[in-house]
Amino acid sequence: MSRIEFKVTGMVCAGCSQTVQRIVTGLGGVIGADVDHETGAASADVTGGVEPDAIHAAIRDAGFGVSACGNDACGCANCDCDPCLCT
Repeated sequence: MSRIEFKVTGMVCAGCSQTVQRIVTGLGGVIGADVDHETGAASADVTGGVEPDAIHAAIRDAGFGVSACGNDACGCANCDCDPCLCT
C-alpha cells in the first residue's frame, strides 16, 4: 500500500469533500481517502497499479481542480513536475 497526496481546488463545503472522497474511493485499487475542503488537502491510500493521473482525472471530471504538487498556482493538466514549474 502507498499514499498519494495532492491538493483539490474548488471545494466550498463538507459536501464537496465528501463528493471527492466518494469519487476517489470508488476507483479500483483505492483503499481509502481523506479530503479536507477547508485546506484542500487530500490523500488516497492505494494498492499497486493505481496511477495518480487516474485519480486526478476522475476528480477533474467531477468539476474540481487538482494540484498534485501542492502549488496553488499550478496549471498543469498532468501535474507531475517536481519541483513545480508553474508560477
